Amino acid sequence: MIRSEPQRYEPPTHGLNIIPFAFMAGGWLAPLIMFWLYVWGPLRPFDYPAGDLMPGVFVLFAMAISVALWWIIPRGYFRVSEFEQTGRVYELLGVLVFRKLVPDGDFANRWERRKDPNYRMIRSRKSAADFIKRTEQSERGHIVLLAIGAVSAAHAWSIGWHGWALYLSAGNIVVNVYPILLQRYTRSRIYRILRRESGIAA
Repeated sequence: MIRSEPQRYEPPTHGLNIIPFAFMAGGWLAPLIMFWLYVWGPLRPFDYPAGDLMPGVFVLFAMAISVALWWIIPRGYFRVSEFEQTGRVYELLGVLVFRKLVPDGDFANRWERRKDPNYRMIRSRKSAADFIKRTEQSERGHIVLLAIGAVSAAHAWSIGWHGWALYLSAGNIVVNVYPILLQRYTRSRIYRILRRESGIAA
């Protein structure tokens, strides 16, 4: 139950979040950076093909648009659509399984409650509103990374580095697609609870 009195949102301080962060950063973000260092040339391993593999104007433009998505995604994009309101579509896609393993996910929160049985990520309507904003910011960031990863994978494929293209694409699904789905599922769940408790549209 979400209480009506305002309380300041306090993010968790437990260290268990380091594990999923390390997997995501070390398993996808670091290889993404490594890929571009290899493409650039000077840090390319000796057994890699020689030559100029730098991206053309189109790839650079696509990369610029990917970064610009942080500012140009319309506010209305983050509204929960009618088909999302029950959350069922996300559950069928396995979001609940993914939620167990992510930072601030089920396992991390369960660990925190072992030390503090009263610990809750959301304690009031005010913290619920703050948390919704937090999901929007997280989703925005993952959209930018998703676009950068997609452009990088496409460039890898175009220069014949198919292994890199497949790896970056698979990692993109785990590190960015599923977090985006999770943020949208979380918002739909919070809205659902608020509507149930207040009797009005949240």
